[in-house]
Amino acid sequence: MGGFLKNLIKRLNQPMTISNSKLSALGILCLALTVLYFLLVYPLVVLERDYAENAENSRFKLGHLKQVAGEREALTERLEKIKALAKKNEAFLPTETAALATAELQNRMKQAVSDAGGELSSTQVIPEHAEENAIRVGIKVRLAASTPMLRQILHNFEAGKPYLFIDNLNIRPIRVPRNPNDKNQHFDDRLSVDFDVLGYMQAP
Repeated sequence: MGGFLKNLIKRLNQPMTISNSKLSALGILCLALTVLYFLLVYPLVVLERDYAENAENSRFKLGHLKQVAGEREALTERLEKIKALAKKNEAFLPTETAALATAELQNRMKQAVSDAGGELSSTQVIPEHAEENAIRVGIKVRLAASTPMLRQILHNFEAGKPYLFIDNLNIRPIRVPRNPNDKNQHFDDRLSVDFDVLGYMQAP
């Protein structure tokens, strides 16, 4: 036993000699391990990292979608209310085309003049004109009426709904020939009036 330990200690104290063949084998082993790492291990590491990033992005998107889904019902209800308010907006003419809007204006004009006791001579359509989110429509009107009648007609249009506007108002008195044989001849207040009536309809 003592001899064995002496021989072992003696070998350990001797300098270790490594041959070129051993170095070559060791280098080939290291190269093989390196190639094996880059061919098998490294792609798995990269793939695992990509999976982790994709999973995190998916969790974020899922959370965002859940939030949107939770607000969808409230947003849909709000949108429907806005649409309903737009449809009920009494400031606009309740029509969807310019032709119907001008026909509505003409009907309103005839009714207003008839209610006031005036005489409607003519109406003429004014071409429509787009203004932001609305379309302006209008008609040119000519009528005969007294001053109180005219006041009632204009008030009817400018104070009611939908909102209508009077533009290019021209008023001329109607001259009645005097009868020289009638000293008590009474002259009615008679006016010839022409103006534009403008209204707005919602753009499609």
